[in-house]
Amino acid sequence: MSDQATLVVTAVPNPDEMESVNAYLQGVMPLFMEAGGQLVKRLKTEAILTGNPSGMTLVMDFDSADAISELFASDAYAALVPTRDTGFLEMNILITRSM
Repeated sequence: MSDQATLVVTAVPNPDEMESVNAYLQGVMPLFMEAGGQLVKRLKTEAILTGNPSGMTLVMDFDSADAISELFASDAYAALVPTRDTGFLEMNILITRSM
C-alpha cells in the first residue's frame, strides 16, 4: 500500500474580503509546493446538488499524510491563518487516501 495521501480543501470565500482570499492563496500555494504537493485540480463549484455550499475545491497529492500534517503544523502556515480566517467564511481541510 502506498503512503501517498491527497489533500482536499473545500472553501467558501468571503466576497467582502477578496484581497484576503488572494493573499492567502498566494501565500499557501508555495508552501504546498515546498512540501512536495502536486496539484491535481483547482475547481470552482458549478452547482450544489446536496450538502453545504463550497465556492472552490483544491485537490493535491503528497508523498504522505505526514507531509501534509507537518505543513499545517508549521510556523509558516500558522502565519497565514489570520488571513485565511478573514478571507473565507468556511474552509474544510481533509487528508484522504485511496480506498
